[in-house]
Amino acid sequence: MHRFGPLLAFVLACAEPLEIPAEVEVEAEAQVEAQVEAEVEVEAQVEPEVDLDALPEVAAWKDDADRCDRHGRRQYCNGPRRVPRGCGDAARFARSLGLGTHRAAAELIRTAPRPEWIEALASLGLEARRKLVWPIDGARYGRGLEFRGRRIVHRGVDFSAEVGTPVRAVADALVGYADNTVRGYGNLLVLLHAGGEVSAYAHLSAIHVFPGQVIRAGQRVALSGNTGISRGPHLHMEWRENGDIADPMPRFPSARLPRWMRTQLAAAR
Repeated sequence: MHRFGPLLAFVLACAEPLEIPAEVEVEAEAQVEAQVEAEVEVEAQVEPEVDLDALPEVAAWKDDADRCDRHGRRQYCNGPRRVPRGCGDAARFARSLGLGTHRAAAELIRTAPRPEWIEALASLGLEARRKLVWPIDGARYGRGLEFRGRRIVHRGVDFSAEVGTPVRAVADALVGYADNTVRGYGNLLVLLHAGGEVSAYAHLSAIHVFPGQVIRAGQRVALSGNTGISRGPHLHMEWRENGDIADPMPRFPSARLPRWMRTQLAAAR
């Protein structure tokens, strides 16, 4: 059973509670008392619906921070920063787990997730899935993992896309990080998936979810961009399994893959 209703990234996140007049409140309270026992069981079984095509609205943005540096002869900036402030139950949940920090981001994109993070995923009822959702609307495959000898020189997959193209979560997830403190990645979103898997989405122009929120597979969570060390607008996505870099392409729908890649993967089976 899923237990993450209050943590779901809704279209309107972290809205202030409505003020209810006293006389209405008393009448409503009497009605609720008459129905409580029946509703408790139903509430435990019903999961709130999420509109996968709607970007969650942001209640408040974090202060801007470009974080500029040099990469070789080129100067780059990790901004403009466009990430939401966390709030409510989800933000408190993230803080209790140590998620949302620069340290958490560094761990998630370099090593296996902490045991307590994996336990949190299990407690939320998130389940691993073999097939992944294509991460960006209308985009094409541009570049994959690249090695120079045994050393990896390109850690993820690039998808060609204009700035502002909607980015989707490839699977159900818990948001682990959403900020621009990691050098070169620009606005970076990192998601934790059941089974110890991690997906990272870099160079974003804006992120619409924050650490501690639960995301559904295929849900729009961000907009592609050109922040950080980037030679042009695109989405850079990284996929890790138990801390190790892995190629996500075989897990996407075959119809989305380039023809040469479909042939290559079919021959490898």
